[in-house]
Amino acid sequence: MASIGDRYKDGGVGTHLYRWLRLERRGLRGLAAHFPAEGRIVDLGCGAGLLAHVLVEDAPGREVLGVDHDAFRVAALNVSAEGLPIEGVEADLADFEIPACQGIALVDVLHFLDAQAQERLLDRCVAALEPGGVLVLRDPDPDARLKFDLAKLQERASTGFGLSHARLGHFRRGPEWSFQLRLRGLQTRVLPLARLSPFADRTIVGRKR
Repeated sequence: MASIGDRYKDGGVGTHLYRWLRLERRGLRGLAAHFPAEGRIVDLGCGAGLLAHVLVEDAPGREVLGVDHDAFRVAALNVSAEGLPIEGVEADLADFEIPACQGIALVDVLHFLDAQAQERLLDRCVAALEPGGVLVLRDPDPDARLKFDLAKLQERASTGFGLSHARLGHFRRGPEWSFQLRLRGLQTRVLPLARLSPFADRTIVGRKR
């Protein structure tokens, strides 16, 4: 994955180390494997776009639209993605018009929204998915217990010290996310928590009939 990291020219040593750790340790290739190999994938809350890069590196038939509220991260993504089928857009997820697509990523983003905003966003995501399209949702799961407590503490520190411009919202357990997706007509699969991982990540994969 060094080639992805080399595409980013912004930031200092700390920024590059952070991105390298996310590429190596946060299971992005595993997430990418759940998406269709061709078509448009919309990455909501994409940050600097590491998942977007993995998606097109693993399957050149994909094109990725990354959406984030942070202008600096979107700019870093667009510079890094020159010549690739990736576009970054600065927008608020609350009112961004999601285009028709074959896949949507909601990775480490929904816990920054309150419960009602989460459900409104899920409504729009499901409406945008083409038949057979896939939604991949990952968020910290309270069922991870100590790992979850540590993840929540880290997020509070990040938002409290201004490292993130977001604010903490509502957390849900894996079965609750699955219920919300099934309520909207998706077939769902809740992946098990990784026993040896230090993270509280829970992934739910939903497919539109």
